[in-house]
Amino acid sequence: MNKRGSGVVRKKGTGSLAIFQTANARRLLYVRLFGQAGDGILQTALATFVLFSPEREADPERIALSFAILLIPYSLIGPFVGLFIDSWSRRSILFRANILRVITMLAIAGVITGHNANLTLAILVLISLGINRFIQAALAASVPHVVEETNLVGANALYPTLGTASASLAVGLGLLIQHVVGNSDYVNAALIVIGAVFALIAAYFATRFTPVDLLGPHGVTTEVRKEFRNAITGFRAGVRRLIDAPDALLSMSSVALQRAVFGTLTVTALMLARTVWNASTDPDGAVTDFGYCAISAGVGALIAALISASLMNGRIERISKTMDERQSQLILIATFVTSAAVVTTIAGFLSATLPGIMISAFFLGCAGQFLKINADTTVQRDIDDAHRGRVFSIFDMLINVALVTGICIFTLFEVVRESLVIRVSIASSVLLVVVMLTGRHFYKSRYLLRIDSQ
Repeated sequence: MNKRGSGVVRKKGTGSLAIFQTANARRLLYVRLFGQAGDGILQTALATFVLFSPEREADPERIALSFAILLIPYSLIGPFVGLFIDSWSRRSILFRANILRVITMLAIAGVITGHNANLTLAILVLISLGINRFIQAALAASVPHVVEETNLVGANALYPTLGTASASLAVGLGLLIQHVVGNSDYVNAALIVIGAVFALIAAYFATRFTPVDLLGPHGVTTEVRKEFRNAITGFRAGVRRLIDAPDALLSMSSVALQRAVFGTLTVTALMLARTVWNASTDPDGAVTDFGYCAISAGVGALIAALISASLMNGRIERISKTMDERQSQLILIATFVTSAAVVTTIAGFLSATLPGIMISAFFLGCAGQFLKINADTTVQRDIDDAHRGRVFSIFDMLINVALVTGICIFTLFEVVRESLVIRVSIASSVLLVVVMLTGRHFYKSRYLLRIDSQ
């Protein structure tokens, strides 16, 4: 069980809003909301550049290359960057990283104003995306310092979901501005400047945490600090700490496997939208249909977050009063929803129809969110603060690599690419493995609860 900083003010509260009962919890939320809004604006402005809009590509190989460019570079250095999350003040990280994002976003705006979609732009975007992932890992490691342990499940449901909602609203704002004003390089550059302002606001809220050492890391001994002298040693320490926490490793593995399936089926849906559901001369129709699938997955994730957060309200508390009981319920729900995802994946994708795949996308998004919330909660509870940043960075790497692996399985193996039946068989088999892993986690949690009750 992790130790939190002394900055958590203990107040009794019920319901999901109890998560935000302290000023520091709200400040952490504001950092996430404005930071991800800036990221949403940036993505909108870059949507006209083919390299950073892989969902519009019809060539599977180019899709894999685009996602690899976006995800792999930070994934390779992420676990080592996690050392700094466990060494430096997380309050300072959130402030300085957001300021650095402001600088890179202004530089991107300048490059776009010059009508250049070149290597310089690609490097700047990769830097900005990498900084954003660094910020997300620092935010995840900071959550236990601003909310009570009994509210961790709800916090892990609401913080990321509200952040995603903020990014989605920012995307909508960007699209609205483009629709009204027009889609030009200067308009896109102006949007990125707006995104930089959002990142600057996030940096401001990062300076408002009190006390200054609230977000940790705490419990970093002299021996632990010596690990930072050697990145490889520190990374190995994070891996060893993760191995010593089998529940955290199991829950992270479940998320990674689900993301691999999600990657494969995302490209499948994209290619169906482009080549089956619409004529090759109607790319806009393909984008619209693919958007319906993406929205279905997003709705599923949102519902999962709301259900997870509802575990914190008074009605549920009368059934499950302890954190262990609530998390056990969450694992059980994740198991059932993933089982439903297996069935809908087989039925939906073999039908190759838009409604069928929208239903499958809903359950895949729902299952993925339940699994992620459970994994975040398990890591926060089972990993000590001195290693938590590294473990979250390793987790981030696993998710990204798994997603790209799933996409590459589709694109690089002809037998998989040419046979929908084989593709669905592989995907459903991997999801069944996830069901078994989460089922095992659930039975272990119930066994420990029975021992504690005796």
